Amino acid sequence: MKKLLALLIILLALLAAGIWATKVYFLSKGPLVTVRIYPGQTGSEVARVLKQKGVIRSELLFKLLLRITASASDLKAGRFDLRQNTSDLEVINCIKTGQCTHYEKITFLEGWRSEEMAEALAASGITDGHAFLNIVRAQNLEGKLFPSTYLFADNTSAQKVVDEMYGQYKKKVLPLFKKYKTDLTENQVLTLASIVEREAIVHDERPKIAAVYLNRYYMGKRLEADPTVQYALGFALQENRYWKKGLTYRDLKIDSPYNTYRNAGLPPGPICNPGIKSVEAVLNPQPNFEALYFVADNTGRHVFSRTFDEHKRHIKRIRGR
Repeated sequence: MKKLLALLIILLALLAAGIWATKVYFLSKGPLVTVRIYPGQTGSEVARVLKQKGVIRSELLFKLLLRITASASDLKAGRFDLRQNTSDLEVINCIKTGQCTHYEKITFLEGWRSEEMAEALAASGITDGHAFLNIVRAQNLEGKLFPSTYLFADNTSAQKVVDEMYGQYKKKVLPLFKKYKTDLTENQVLTLASIVEREAIVHDERPKIAAVYLNRYYMGKRLEADPTVQYALGFALQENRYWKKGLTYRDLKIDSPYNTYRNAGLPPGPICNPGIKSVEAVLNPQPNFEALYFVADNTGRHVFSRTFDEHKRHIKRIRGR
């Protein structure tokens, strides 16, 4: 009797271990992997990729179930986030419906011009950079593409990307125009804010920099803002970047409506896409701030001056000459 009981216990233990092993092997999902499916791929090709990634265990079973429940043409192209050791039916349904579509995270920094955004979008495989730029230029949306972090699927239409970014602008920036009163137009505010964005490094200086440019604007003085010249120059080949660093006197003479060293008033439009803080600085500048000049002090901050003579003294002190 004791032997029979011991044998029964052993058999039950083996059965339990078998059930556990089966569950682990066939039912327990593994880590998340990203799988890319290209347009026109056959069921066999899709099965091979899924097997290589460890998502499915049998190419043959997957192809059989695909043939019964759908076809390869029903599977969407793109990148998908799937867990290893997922049931074939769940994988097929997930890819058919797009529920497991992989979304690429992309961050647009404050102060980027639309060309920089277009390059980032193209490099991430999200959308066609040229199509994105064409829409932005056709709709005059420079300055209205809200800089933030977004999630987009591969091959998202350029219009959808633009709509999402412009939608965030309308949601987060436009309310500021109701909060603060101004005699400037929306385009004028964004234009000044874009200059402030390129000049300021620390947040607390934005209202002061905005006040300087507003003082000069209302006095009829040229803004003489370096970022506007950088924008006019476009891509700097020698530096392999936008926003050329070492501006020369020759650069300051470039014939462009965006060159605020040659032209009075504001440039035709924004030179980049500013963040909320810079827009708010223009709408609510530093009160009673009479400075007309400022110079970087090599620490990321600026020294402000009311007169040109004072400005020259600060430059001489900071640059040691």
